[in-house]
Amino acid sequence: MRLCIFTSALLAMGLCAAAPAQQTLNDGNQLSYGTVYGGKLSYDSSGTLKTPCTDSKIAIGSCYSLSFSSNPKSNLDTNHLDSPRQRNEFRTPWAVAGEKHTYSWKQYLYSSTGTGSTFFHLMQVFDNNSGNPVVTLDARNGKVQMESQTLCGSGCPSIPISSYTDRTTVHTMVITYGPQGSMTYTVTDASTKRTLISFSVKGSLGSSKTAVKFGTYRAAFSGMTAVLAGVGDYTVQ
Repeated sequence: MRLCIFTSALLAMGLCAAAPAQQTLNDGNQLSYGTVYGGKLSYDSSGTLKTPCTDSKIAIGSCYSLSFSSNPKSNLDTNHLDSPRQRNEFRTPWAVAGEKHTYSWKQYLYSSTGTGSTFFHLMQVFDNNSGNPVVTLDARNGKVQMESQTLCGSGCPSIPISSYTDRTTVHTMVITYGPQGSMTYTVTDASTKRTLISFSVKGSLGSSKTAVKFGTYRAAFSGMTAVLAGVGDYTVQ
């Protein structure tokens, strides 16, 4: 009898210690849409999207695992087959000109993820009226860098991608949307608290329908690597 009770207790402890089962939000075989964080974020996913993250190295509590195949014909956003691309992105609600918000989220990008000369957005401020981003954080040509022709041109800050990968990064953005907009955006190492990227600007940041998107979104090309990342712990004020 005592042995049965002891065995049952051990089994119960094992069940409590087991990692939570992952929920698959998209299996990468179609373009999927949905909402998370109680509707505070929408997502567009053509790759694999699961929750929670299971790697203990990722210091993100409420975490979503994002992955793409290295096959340039797989995990494609079917809305852009004329210009093949892979998308796992979260989007804030659309904002009007003059609206101000403070956003925060975390990302972990694995160093096995490579770059090319084409776009690979980790974040973008997207103007729906023009159909284009105003400013982005991109992984391109071995760097992670801010990109905007109108706001910083050739003077946008950048770091080697090795300074960004294999660590949990904290992204904090204070933004006022619209033609007379402003933005302060910092990326820090969650462990060391070291600032990796700091960007502050005043100028046109969208129009009457603009939002922030973050995650992994890249052009597909022959010879690209697979992508693996974790994103989460989103807050908004």
